[in-house]
Amino acid sequence: MNQTQLLASLTRYIAEEILEGEAEELLPSTPLLELGILNSLETARMMSFIEKQYGITIPADAMRVENLATLSAITAMVQACAQASQR
Repeated sequence: MNQTQLLASLTRYIAEEILEGEAEELLPSTPLLELGILNSLETARMMSFIEKQYGITIPADAMRVENLATLSAITAMVQACAQASQR
């Protein structure tokens, strides 16, 4: 799973599904939780998208604030979960 492609896919998902296209200033370092972009419902929807899109399972213990704070953090979490599932 390519990090650049994954980041682009997650950015596109948040821009289209959560921000309804209003994402001109959405950066890998944008504080998603702090700004209220991600809440519990949107996080659950996004995790469902990730699991279906990439055929992986995100374990509950990975769902920590630090793993959901930014697009960069989410990308790293998804990559780690994907690598763990390949073992």
